[in-house]
Amino acid sequence: MTQDSFTILELISQSPTTSVYKAHQNVLGRTILLKVLHKHLLRDKELVARFSREAKACAILKSENIVQVYDLTEVDGAPAIVMEYVEGKSLEDLLEDPSVRSEALLRKVASSVLKALSYAHDRGVTHRDIKPGNILVSEDGTVKVTDFGLAAVTDAPSLTMEGSLIGTPAYMSPEQARGEPVDQRTDLFSLGVTLVEVLTGDKILVGRSYAECLNKIQTFSLASIGYLAPQCSPHVFEFMKKMLAPDKHDRFAFASEALAFLESVPFVEKQETPTNGGSARKRASRLLAGAVGAVLLVVVGLSFVFRHPALKTGGAATDSTLVSKSHPTEEIKSSLPPEQQDLKRGEPGREKTAAAKLPDTSPVQQRDSTGPGAAGDKTLAVASAESDSGYISVQCTPWAKIFIDNEYAGTTPISGSIKMPAGEHTVTFNNPNFAPIVRQVTVQPKLLASVSANFLESSGYVIVSVEPWGNVYVDDQFRETTPSVQPIVVSAGTRKIRIHNPNFQDIVKTVTVNPGDTLRLNFSFLDQGRK
Repeated sequence: MTQDSFTILELISQSPTTSVYKAHQNVLGRTILLKVLHKHLLRDKELVARFSREAKACAILKSENIVQVYDLTEVDGAPAIVMEYVEGKSLEDLLEDPSVRSEALLRKVASSVLKALSYAHDRGVTHRDIKPGNILVSEDGTVKVTDFGLAAVTDAPSLTMEGSLIGTPAYMSPEQARGEPVDQRTDLFSLGVTLVEVLTGDKILVGRSYAECLNKIQTFSLASIGYLAPQCSPHVFEFMKKMLAPDKHDRFAFASEALAFLESVPFVEKQETPTNGGSARKRASRLLAGAVGAVLLVVVGLSFVFRHPALKTGGAATDSTLVSKSHPTEEIKSSLPPEQQDLKRGEPGREKTAAAKLPDTSPVQQRDSTGPGAAGDKTLAVASAESDSGYISVQCTPWAKIFIDNEYAGTTPISGSIKMPAGEHTVTFNNPNFAPIVRQVTVQPKLLASVSANFLESSGYVIVSVEPWGNVYVDDQFRETTPSVQPIVVSAGTRKIRIHNPNFQDIVKTVTVNPGDTLRLNFSFLDQGRK
């Protein structure tokens, strides 16, 4: 390092392109951050030029809520950006403490980041990578946005970002994940995803792989965040829905518009500060309300018993759950896949098992229970429906979303078995990386039928190497960004492989993949001219 200008204090972080150091700027006697481009990347002239554009884009941003860029310099021959050092924590680190998650923190973070984005957007800079790790909270509580290094300067004619997948996948907007041109509204969506994490700790778009993450983003719907409603005020919930609209045209048009909406209704934190007399009266009211509630519960309970003969005579309640725990067959057990582990109540982006999705009412039950007759008639109808029901156990390799008669039944592995009316049923196994598998199964009363599928039996593997890098599409479905960590599993047969890099013409190749085979493909954009 250049010791006469800077004294390196510690390495803060590293990325594929840069190293970030905490350092002391000797001339001015202050602590700063140095963001240094890796030396081995100096041969990529376009990357070096983009790094310089980054510094220039950030240098024009001088806001209380944006980490300041001081200078562009060199450290041991590599370009380096000199930045403000913020004493404090990243929002990512702060959220590791569940006690800090609240609507109050959401409003504070949202307000500060929207001010930063409004300032940047007005100067033609889009961040493109808003996430908790790029939001800092100083020791005095000031919230600052850092790392505009992935920003696109929208008025720079030499910088074409269309088709570029720059950004952190789990916080991308749908249009960004599709490689479409982006504007300031993509920052609003990413901030919305971040704010869900601020409120609940949930990472709603995280996947086990890059491809799964992008699939979650592109299929995201507002219905998946309905569980937020009871966790925040109605005004904030409306704000969140507007921020997270999958179609960018349904979001706020500008950060300033989002900020104005958020601040249009002041935040009133729920708290009780009554006088002693008032406190005593409230305690008495609560005791009275509790007593009345207890009496009502007893009355309702007795009423329920007298209206249901099966209960009054000690009969067992009819089992209305989908997953059988007491039928004669042995319960099928299996561990959950990573995306189903540690499920939180109502967590979006995660599928519930069949026990929560399919109603336990056969057509016979529905017909009889809605017709005329006394309570005893209904009990007989349910018993009749029970005698006409059987069970289905489902297994799949590696995994699949299961649809029975076109109704979603869960994602494998599904613990237990699924209760279904006797008769013929169609079971469809869906995995986005393969062609669907359809099975017919016959369910007999009180018996267990098993159905399984193995996508890997008719699959092969493709290992893709691209110079310098590329997004890999199989049959026009995005699968990964090189360099690849592991082979891509594909259905056997003729497959179209498309490699995309925004700086070059796409490379397209048709290949034949045989079951069990591993196909190695090497591509180089450097053999062709740039766009």
